[in-house]
Amino acid sequence: MKEEKQNAPSFFGELGCFMKPYWTQYTLSVVLSVISVAAGIGAYAFVGRAAALLFTANPTVSALLGLAAAAAVCKLLHAILLNLSTWISHWAAYRTLRAIRNALSEKMLRLPMGYFEEGSGRLKTMLVDHVEGMEQTLAHVLPELTANLLAPLCCMIWMFFLDWRLAAIALVWILLGFLVTGGMMKDYTTKYEGQRNAYKRMNQAMVEFVNGIEVIKNFRQVDKCYQNYQDAVYGHASYNVNWQKETQKFASLGMAIAPYSCFPVLVGGLIFYAHGTLDPGVLVLVLLLSFGIFGPLMNAMNYFDQLAAMGTNAKEIKDVLDYPELKRGAGAEANRMDIDYNRVCFSYRNGSEVLHELSFHIPEGTMLALVGPSGGGKSTIAKLLAGFWDATGGVISIGGIPLEEFTQEQLNRMIAYVDQDTFLFDNTILENLRIGHPEASEEQIRKMARRACCHSFIEALPQGYETRVGASGGRLSGGERQRIAIVRAMMKDAPILILDEATASTDPENEAMIQTALSAAAKDKTVILVAHRLSTVVQAQQIAFVNHGRIEAIGTHAQLMQACPEYKTMWELSEVTEYA
Repeated sequence: MKEEKQNAPSFFGELGCFMKPYWTQYTLSVVLSVISVAAGIGAYAFVGRAAALLFTANPTVSALLGLAAAAAVCKLLHAILLNLSTWISHWAAYRTLRAIRNALSEKMLRLPMGYFEEGSGRLKTMLVDHVEGMEQTLAHVLPELTANLLAPLCCMIWMFFLDWRLAAIALVWILLGFLVTGGMMKDYTTKYEGQRNAYKRMNQAMVEFVNGIEVIKNFRQVDKCYQNYQDAVYGHASYNVNWQKETQKFASLGMAIAPYSCFPVLVGGLIFYAHGTLDPGVLVLVLLLSFGIFGPLMNAMNYFDQLAAMGTNAKEIKDVLDYPELKRGAGAEANRMDIDYNRVCFSYRNGSEVLHELSFHIPEGTMLALVGPSGGGKSTIAKLLAGFWDATGGVISIGGIPLEEFTQEQLNRMIAYVDQDTFLFDNTILENLRIGHPEASEEQIRKMARRACCHSFIEALPQGYETRVGASGGRLSGGERQRIAIVRAMMKDAPILILDEATASTDPENEAMIQTALSAAAKDKTVILVAHRLSTVVQAQQIAFVNHGRIEAIGTHAQLMQACPEYKTMWELSEVTEYA
């Protein structure tokens, strides 16, 4: 069965709702643009009248000066109104783009945190580059596209009133040129999408080459990786060159025909004049009008090209705005902080199921440790509670209340989450720690840092707590960043604490101190700990061995050593590794 052809996306179809609050301004800009077109055509009328007087009468100088002054006023009015129209459309366009950016920013706050694991670069490109790129088209397309289409139409109608024969000659000639030029648009949507894909591949190859340059050099992969980078760059360039070659013959031939409608008009006009069927003043005016047809139409074609590109970008933005949000309710109050997973299943969007009917209970104030082989689903279990995604089946509840009944703000207050991918803002250590508790005094922050055994290393830095950590905390080591993140979570003082490989980047010398700090931070809290070092989970009230998205065993360390051979094997291997 033949697939139904999909319409190309358009900005007005995808994001036109953001224009509605400013529709009055957009309409006014179009009205002013139309009046400016009328004024511009009026200038042609006065010049044509002057030409007719020169050929058919003996006009006085004052009459000619009067017509010239009227034409000048019309041109001045045309320029003023067109600029005013453009200013109003810019005013509306910038507010439309502000609304789109605000909607994107607000949407990001409501998106599942798992959405951002797909990479933030595309969101930055969308929020900054794509939205900014719409300004040129959005601010100009309504008033100027209207003017560029209306002016040639009015000129052509006037030409038909003056002499239908010359008007028909000009129309056929221009249509012939555009018909030839139209060959450029064959399969445009498909080819434009191919160009975008080639551009994305080139960007990805560039980022990969730059970010991986250390690995590339260390493992002597320069030639291979540079070849991949070079192939992507040449692929992008060759795609554009080949597309340009395909369209150039149509563009060249069309541009050799369409702009020069004045020549067949002149030839036809002279023939009609020789036969006495055409007034010379009419011929001059029609010639003048013929010059005002092709240029605006060509500008309009450029806008159609920009509209196609803007439609593709608008579709990407609309996809983000329509992305499913976490299911949250109007709010509920939990009187206790125990956690239940009841037959919980999960599958990634458009993917196979990765968690299969998990059921377990974490009493309030106790710790559940999740251990098992990599890829078994440990982090996914913890992230469902943290709000990375919604479970696709079953119920997760806190204090007997399903997560879907809480507001996101309530869950944010109840849960503190620390993983191995620590992010710090380009600010001082003090301000990064204060994020956990914005109202905290400096003394409270220092006290918490002492509890986490971080005070000494912070004080040893050049400016102590006032040391700036750099972009993403780049001036600190991985272990130092992670210790800062643990203190930040402790500052939040949430009743539920999730530690997802939170000690993965710490060195053995500091791990004992951090474990002591985590024990203090976890006191009287409900804790889920994802760990790869089994020595850190021995004291947990419950340990769940997770493999292939299922809990194969759950109990204390002693119970698992007896009942779970896989856990026992991992424990023995970890002892060998740690003490070798």
